[in-house]
Amino acid sequence: MCNPIDLAGIGIGPFNLSLAAISEKNQNLKTHFFDQKPDFLWHSEISFKDSDMQTSFLKDLVTGIDPTSPYSFLNYLVKNGLFHSFMNTGRTVVTRKEFELYCQWVTRQMPQKLSFNSKIESLKYDGDLFTIETDKEKYKSKHICIGTGVSPRIPEFSRKYLSKNFFHAKSKEISSLNLEGKRLAIIGGGQTGVEIFRNALKGKWGKATNITLVSSRPNLEPLDESPFTNEYFTPNYVENFYDIKQEVKEKIVNYQRLSSDGNTPTYLQDLYNDLYFMQNIEKSEINFKILPYRRFKEVIDTNDYYTLQLMNSFDGNSELIKADIVILCTGFENKIPTLIEPIQELIDFDPYKRFKINKDFSIMWDGHDKNKIFAQNFSRYGHGISEPQTSLMAWRSAVITNSVSNEDIYELNNFVPNFLTYETQR
Repeated sequence: MCNPIDLAGIGIGPFNLSLAAISEKNQNLKTHFFDQKPDFLWHSEISFKDSDMQTSFLKDLVTGIDPTSPYSFLNYLVKNGLFHSFMNTGRTVVTRKEFELYCQWVTRQMPQKLSFNSKIESLKYDGDLFTIETDKEKYKSKHICIGTGVSPRIPEFSRKYLSKNFFHAKSKEISSLNLEGKRLAIIGGGQTGVEIFRNALKGKWGKATNITLVSSRPNLEPLDESPFTNEYFTPNYVENFYDIKQEVKEKIVNYQRLSSDGNTPTYLQDLYNDLYFMQNIEKSEINFKILPYRRFKEVIDTNDYYTLQLMNSFDGNSELIKADIVILCTGFENKIPTLIEPIQELIDFDPYKRFKINKDFSIMWDGHDKNKIFAQNFSRYGHGISEPQTSLMAWRSAVITNSVSNEDIYELNNFVPNFLTYETQR
C-alpha cells in the first residue's frame, strides 16, 4: 500500500477525467482514479455516425476554466495533426465518437494517475482516511469523488422481458441487432430514440418492415439552445440557484427539461427531410410511424412477437402495437453505488433518497470535516439542470480542486454578470 493520497476518484467517465486533468494544476495534490473498464468508453453502444454532441467543442474537459491546459480539445487536434482539417469543416460541435477519442487521448497523457481494469472491491472509513481496495492494490485517501455515471432506466413492469430482442439502447445487444424483415418498436422520443429511429430507417441493421417510434412527449421536442436559456449553464446561475428553497428548485428543474434533454433541432430537420423523401419521393416500402402522447403501459410476450399496450394521452384511448424487436430508449438514472454501503449510515439523504450536497459538490455527512465525499452528476435538484451535462464540468472540477486544496488554485469569481437577474434587487 502506497502513501496516502489526497483524492481518490471512483469511476473514470468525462466528469472524473476532467477532475483528473484540472486538479493537475496543483502540483502538490496527489490524486488517483479507478475504473473497472479496460479503457475509457462513453456510451459507445449508442454512438452512431450521425450522433453529435449537443455542446460546443470548447466545452471540453478543461477549456472553460483553463484554456492553457495541455488536455484541451484544441491541443488534442494540434498534437494529432487535425487542427487545420477540423477547422475547415466549419463545425462548432463534434460527434460523440470524436469526443470519446479525445478523452481516450487524454487518458494516455496521464497513465500514472488512472487505473483502468481496476475494480473497487471495498471502501472503508476509519474516521481519519478512506481505504479503497481494488482487485490489485490498496489505497488510503483523504477525500473521494464518486463519478460512476448513470445506469439505464428500465420500466419495472418490463424488466422480466429483457432479452436479445427486448433491451435498453445502451446494451451490447444493439451491436448484433438484425432488423431484416422485422417489426421494430422504439420506446422513447428523446435524442437516442430519434437517432435509432433514423438509423433503422436508413437500414443500418437491415431492412425492417415496420418501424414505430413511441414517445410520451407531445411531440419530438427540440432542445432549447437559445442564448438566454443557455445562461442556465453558467457558474453565475448555478451559484444563484443553489441558495434558493428546495421546493422551488424541484419546480424550476422540471420546467427546464428541454434545455437539457430535448432533441438537437438540426437533427430533427434532417430526420423530417428523410421522412419526406422516403414517403413522397422514394415511396419506401417501410411502414413507419411516430406516435407521440403515448405512455408505455404493458407487454404481452407471445413467444413469436411482443404486443405493447399504450395509453394515448391525446384522445384517452388504449391501443396495441406488435413488434418483433423492442428497444427501450427510456433514458438513464443515477444509482448510488453499492460500494458506499459501509459508510451509508453516515450520509445525509433527502426525502427522495438523493444525496444532500454542499455548494462545493461534497456530500453532507457525519464523517470528519477534514474528509469529504464529492459526487459528480448527483445534484440536478441541488445545483441545477447543468449537473448531468458536460457544459460546466471544467468549472465544477475547479470548484472541487479548490476545495480539496484548501486554497484558490483557480479564480472562480471573475465571471461577468449574466443578462438575466434572478436574485431580489434591494
